[in-house]
Amino acid sequence: MPTWSALAVATAGLAHLESLPPLPCQDAAGATVASRPVLALADGAGSSPASDMGARTLVAAMLRLADSLEPQLSWLLDGAVEPAPEAMGQFAELLVRHAKGTLQDRAAEVHRPVRDLRCTLLLALGGRERLLWLKVGDGEIVLEQAVPVEPPEGDEPALMPELATLGERGKGEFANQTQFVDERLTFEQVQYGSEPMTALTGIALMSDGAAEKLVAHDGRRVAGQLSHWLDDLRQGRLRQRDLVRRFYSESFCRGTSGDDRSIALAARDLL
Repeated sequence: MPTWSALAVATAGLAHLESLPPLPCQDAAGATVASRPVLALADGAGSSPASDMGARTLVAAMLRLADSLEPQLSWLLDGAVEPAPEAMGQFAELLVRHAKGTLQDRAAEVHRPVRDLRCTLLLALGGRERLLWLKVGDGEIVLEQAVPVEPPEGDEPALMPELATLGERGKGEFANQTQFVDERLTFEQVQYGSEPMTALTGIALMSDGAAEKLVAHDGRRVAGQLSHWLDDLRQGRLRQRDLVRRFYSESFCRGTSGDDRSIALAARDLL
């Protein structure tokens, strides 16, 4: 499998920092490339008083689950022969059941209703041949692919990065409503799918707060800044503090809601 690098960060938005009393960051993000690229991100519901706990719990649990289910992931994502769609759907449903059960168990531990911990969930699991993605609620999943471009006369063939989002923009049955991982979530409300890994060079998950400046509202355009971050990551030049500084910069904050900002990145070595 190609060499991957990963980085994740979650920062409190200015609206949370400036409230009285200040609110904690309700986002959580994690990424690992130990066995394969695995990225998870959760955005806690603003109306849920312990959603920061729920988001952190869910991200840690999904990363651990991916490690525990490595044999199944290898069968689904690494083989040259693609499994039947039913197998991918069954595995996606298993992920959702684990996410719901994790929040139910954590809520019972702290003597709270599950509603207090509810959050969205973005998940990406990469393999040799294909990538499995899953989306509950809002936020963005973005893939970077290397696509050929027509070179000038006499030049060598060239590749350039192309960024595209996965999943629908819809947030729920009503305007300004999104889906959350809680006891009421049904599998029919979950978006998931698989994508080929052939030309894939980068993966990004981001909460709404980060996507405000990086992804167009309709999802059709993604800022080139994301490719710069992915390239810096694969070159070993990107650090968490670089992302935090950018998230708090005047240009990034101007004209935004001040929501929490989180991002999880994985970039493949192009050599």
